[in-house]
Amino acid sequence: MTDGATAKRHLRLQLVSLTLAFDDVRFFGAAIFTDANDPDGPWATVLIDHAGEAPWFRLTTTDPSGSDVSEVAMAETDRLMRFVLTHQPERIGRTRPTPPAR
Repeated sequence: MTDGATAKRHLRLQLVSLTLAFDDVRFFGAAIFTDANDPDGPWATVLIDHAGEAPWFRLTTTDPSGSDVSEVAMAETDRLMRFVLTHQPERIGRTRPTPPAR
């Protein structure tokens, strides 16, 4: 559910931190964003956690109000995690998928 104001909101990524758990399979972390137009305003923090089924991660916002910044931050973190799992899965303890046989 995105309205015009949310769609035009630009965030600036401040920090991404992903850590492998002791078993080298599970991971957890956070992504922190600021509003590009108001860098001193409230930060949007998204917590990232391992999940046992696709898409292999779970996201949680720390903003209980569900502000526009948090909504965009959740979407950006989802996009970031899908990129990592597709192009660099070994960085978070995953292996690259085997391409289908032709």
